[in-house]
Amino acid sequence: MARAGVRVVAMALPRRGLLHAGASLAIAALSPSPARGSDRTPYGGRISLHVPWSLGRFDPHLIDDAATACFGSALFESLYARDETGTLRPSLAESYPESDGTGLRVTLRRGVRFASGRALNAQSAAASIERARTHDAGAWLVDVPRAKIDGDALVFPMRDVHQLLRGLGSPLVAIVPSGFVPERPDGTGPFRVEPATDGVRLARNALAASGPSFLDAIEIRHAPDLTTSLRAFESGADDIGWLGSFLHEPRTGARTFDAGGVAWAILRMGREAGPLDVPGMAQTLADGVPYTALAPLMVGPAWGFHPAQWAGPPAELLVRDDAPWLIEVARALAVSASTPSHEVVPNPRPLGEIARRRLARTFALMLDVACPVGPGDVGTLLGLATADDAASAIDLARHPPRGNLAARTLTRTMRIGLVGEIRLQGGRAPDIVLPPSPWGRGVDWGNAFRMRAGTRP
Repeated sequence: MARAGVRVVAMALPRRGLLHAGASLAIAALSPSPARGSDRTPYGGRISLHVPWSLGRFDPHLIDDAATACFGSALFESLYARDETGTLRPSLAESYPESDGTGLRVTLRRGVRFASGRALNAQSAAASIERARTHDAGAWLVDVPRAKIDGDALVFPMRDVHQLLRGLGSPLVAIVPSGFVPERPDGTGPFRVEPATDGVRLARNALAASGPSFLDAIEIRHAPDLTTSLRAFESGADDIGWLGSFLHEPRTGARTFDAGGVAWAILRMGREAGPLDVPGMAQTLADGVPYTALAPLMVGPAWGFHPAQWAGPPAELLVRDDAPWLIEVARALAVSASTPSHEVVPNPRPLGEIARRRLARTFALMLDVACPVGPGDVGTLLGLATADDAASAIDLARHPPRGNLAARTLTRTMRIGLVGEIRLQGGRAPDIVLPPSPWGRGVDWGNAFRMRAGTRP
């Protein structure tokens, strides 16, 4: 893993091999100074960190769920998953789709259970896919028809295997049990959620479909501000520092990591913006925020700066009150956009109110979160389009545009603007290895581990 100073080479679905063999998977840790000692992945230990995001719910079928964008790979799996080469392979499915004359048949693995102990069956898998479709995966699943249930298999009335694999392989189409409750998330991933007073504890899931995690647990606490994580990491209380390595003095041996962007901070334009509520205006305001004002928040590559201010009457910039990182972005955006008699004031509000007003578009400006719905340019396009308007995103999926698919170009035709990336980036203790997700975004938490004493990173 070059970003963290360690490159981890692993087989597809390595933890499943761990279960079958009854031992840890062999992983080679490569660096300018080769690691010494055992090359078997250590089993056990825990890591702790603070994050500036709400941890009260995890829903893999929503593109505005920042907690799931960061930690969803620890909890949820889809029928097909990418290996380290980027190839989609069976995960909760027993094999690749097979034609049976009526469509493509996907047989589920037998004996799979969710972390709660509930059995995975064809009915719950079909219901989960439809839940994803009616939430935020509608555009991504536009080419995947509703499945028919046939014993322990799902039969999709279609012929294109590639389209089906692509559709069912997205993390946005992760499989959850019937009656799924985001406040009590239940999945087949390497961890299960245990409540904690100030956050959550991700504990090893002994029932994990692809094998349990190497770590015993990940303890994640809610950070009330952006300095809490840095202070805790600097003092040695935390193993991972969000957005940096230290606040006052460097921690001995600390190393940086950058697992890439997992979501975006987006600016929404609402009906109360009046004549400014037009496509492209939100992106114009977003481009008017100097990169230097947001760079400390780790918002990804710099963008072309084009000065722009809010031209309407004084307005509130709504932002959810449980996300300190997003509030800081809102403050920087408000300062950039404001001029005398045209002030923009951040107004943190409860998530429930944000959701209601977003649906009704009863606001002038709102800072929100959106995630890609899949890999590549198409996943980016459909993620942003879904955040803007789900119905239009479905039409766009059927007739995708040609040419430049750069995110900040796409949003010039929408009522949302891309402000910056939400990245998993900061500092880590020297004995922690954070393998990158096969999706190219985020951390593969199930394969994260702590090095044994005496092993050099």
